[in-house]
Amino acid sequence: MPRPPLLLIVGMHRSGTSLLGGLLQRLGVSLPGQTIRGDIHNPEGYFEWDQVVAVQERLLVDLQRWWPSLDGTLPMPNAWLEHPATLQARSQLFDLLSAEIKSQHGIWAIKDPRCSRLLPLWIGLARELQFPLHIVLSLRDPAEVSTSLVKRDGPLTGMDPTIAQQLWWRHNLELLHTARDASLPISIVSFSGWFQDPHAELGRLLFSLPKFDVTDAQRTHALSLIRSNLRRSITPVKPTKIFPVVRDLYLSLLRKLLSSPLPSPTPSFGLRHIKRSAFKLNKLLRNPSDWTSWLNHHLHYPAPCIHCIPPLGSDPLFKVIGSSWLEIEPHQCLDHLSLSDLSDRQIDSSRSHSNYLYCINDPSAQGSLNLVAINLEMPSPDLAEQWLSELRSYQLIFDPQPSRVLLMRELGLPAWWVNLDGPTNGWLNQYSATSPDIWGMLLGLAPPSLDSLIVLGALCNDFNSALTAEAISSSNLKPSIQYLPGWSELIIDDVKTGLARAGWFSFANNNSCGVFLSSELSEQRTPADLRAHYLGQDVFALAEERSSRFTETLYTWSSTDECQPASSVLVSLYNYASRICSALDSVLVQTAQYIELIVVDDASNDDGVEKVLEWIKSIVSSTNHPFVRILFLRHASNSGLAATRNTGFASARAKWCFVLDADNILYPNAIESCMNLTANCAANMAVVHPLLAVNAEIGRSDDQRSLVSTASWQSSRLLSGNVVDAMALIRRKAWQEVGGYTHIEGGWEDFDFWCKLIEADFFGVQCPYILAEYRSHAQSMTFTATNKSWRALSNTLQKRHPWLDLPLALI
Repeated sequence: MPRPPLLLIVGMHRSGTSLLGGLLQRLGVSLPGQTIRGDIHNPEGYFEWDQVVAVQERLLVDLQRWWPSLDGTLPMPNAWLEHPATLQARSQLFDLLSAEIKSQHGIWAIKDPRCSRLLPLWIGLARELQFPLHIVLSLRDPAEVSTSLVKRDGPLTGMDPTIAQQLWWRHNLELLHTARDASLPISIVSFSGWFQDPHAELGRLLFSLPKFDVTDAQRTHALSLIRSNLRRSITPVKPTKIFPVVRDLYLSLLRKLLSSPLPSPTPSFGLRHIKRSAFKLNKLLRNPSDWTSWLNHHLHYPAPCIHCIPPLGSDPLFKVIGSSWLEIEPHQCLDHLSLSDLSDRQIDSSRSHSNYLYCINDPSAQGSLNLVAINLEMPSPDLAEQWLSELRSYQLIFDPQPSRVLLMRELGLPAWWVNLDGPTNGWLNQYSATSPDIWGMLLGLAPPSLDSLIVLGALCNDFNSALTAEAISSSNLKPSIQYLPGWSELIIDDVKTGLARAGWFSFANNNSCGVFLSSELSEQRTPADLRAHYLGQDVFALAEERSSRFTETLYTWSSTDECQPASSVLVSLYNYASRICSALDSVLVQTAQYIELIVVDDASNDDGVEKVLEWIKSIVSSTNHPFVRILFLRHASNSGLAATRNTGFASARAKWCFVLDADNILYPNAIESCMNLTANCAANMAVVHPLLAVNAEIGRSDDQRSLVSTASWQSSRLLSGNVVDAMALIRRKAWQEVGGYTHIEGGWEDFDFWCKLIEADFFGVQCPYILAEYRSHAQSMTFTATNKSWRALSNTLQKRHPWLDLPLALI
């Protein structure tokens, strides 16, 4: 029984191949494999088999024909089908296709623009696997393609309109020549046709393809994919100049004039521009001080791998440049070289030292490879000639950084990229690298735990305390955490010890739940954060609307004339008996008059209540104060800061309320200065926030700030974190409209409140005077709770307000 035909969806990149793939899939054509998800460039998805794309991308790189580069405009190398990189890619594609073809019972398709240049490879695969091949070419106006490519790839690869047109020319003509020579059926689809007359374009496509059944519902579903926003490159900011021969070819292909002679795949236009671009890059190579610019230009370029390394000779030497064999990375590089006979060779300790690794002489070895360098640096200009001179003496050079590899190759060095995510050769599986006895004798380390998260290096005191608490409670949390705070203090003084550490690290990476260096975990502040990070879960802080079930009035006083308060000061109190009177005294000396003072105690268990009562009684017995109303409330049970503030707002009568915590103080002009800004203000102005001086008390030598709340209120400024302190004057009506403060375990209730105001179209302004004092002390909520919950708080705020862009949020 004949096998169903494979549609190969091809064309120049950015020519509508993804749209074509999506349409065919909706028409019932099978697109096998895991397809690449959409992004800002292709929101609907790429409809490409990720494994096929990875194989073909690597092949073009190894053939030095990476498609967005200048090399991509060149013809394929001579005898490229016999190149070791091609043979490896062919084997990988064969395995993928032979497994997939068994499950295909109808017409199926594979989409990848890279097939345009690799079509001879697919013709051979189709012949061997005995399936018919049908080419579907998506053709797009070269001006639109050029605009799209320059916009997407220009910043990364230096793509310009001339290179884009040369690529368009070669991708289309190389494909057409190959298909014609092989007598392959070709369907040409116009990208612009989908937007001019989609029904007619769909009809032409179906007529040209091998027959298969399509329902009216499938047609409707397919055509619904066509939307005008998919054609985003029609009108560039700067019009793209198209070479006349390119425009003529496009019009000829639109008319499907394939019977006439086709132009050569090698473009004859823009050659001077291409040569000039190549000259500019080569000029940078002549002066080592320009190498940094060259590297930056090629920062996002891939580099080729070597696929056929000769066997080792009798006395091989491995030199590391820019590091030491006492470090882990050089051994990792060595482990990923395609040297099948390396695992059988042992270190010659008598000759090896920090930069030179010798293997024990093996007279029976018949190979020719004896000098290998691993480069891990780019030298300063004054050392460039010495660096080059040393590298020229080695037969092969390997480097894990692609741009450095490309630079060395341009300088004539035999350099190749080493893929640290690729297969290994067994260097780090030898006895000297994997023996628990060796680890114990040389490193004093037990074998890595297979079911643990392993933390290498010391973390902060909060992490240590939390891990200690877990040990005390004997909690059986999974995965367990194996902690090696002394990892950075290991003494590595010879190559064998360096190999043992690299082997231990490799074994841990491959067999434990995960290995984390302490430098990578500076933001994971608790073991719970680390477990959540490993499990891919988000840690959230509890967020809930909370109010006190019962509030007791401890004292109330009003002036005899019962004047309407001009402003309120809301003081939240919890266990700050030693500080509350200072806060109240600062309100007493305000220059503003007609103040309403409301103190809310959140069920303190110290003598703060008594001190507040005593203070109030001493004040109301005198007429020398600015108050028209004083109210002292107490929650029957501790309800949290948000509920305490909400109680104060709900009890206030003034239109504007200043929020003051019991451990901070106001300066005399605070209320008056802030209230001045509310006169004749916009109805949606909800906050006036002053500058705050910082008083870092004993125990907070880490806090070196002199001022806080220095940034003015801007919603864009609040995207990445809070910059406005809770000590601010707030419009009570705005508080009411957004539902007040939300309780968030660990803090950030004020940040959440600002976000709620922004979402309700309120805004704030900064009062540009230092009007209050923020007291930074070791008992503050920020120090004891918030600083230990940043990731959970970030996740919670990000989830509640998706427009935020908090750097610590994982969601």
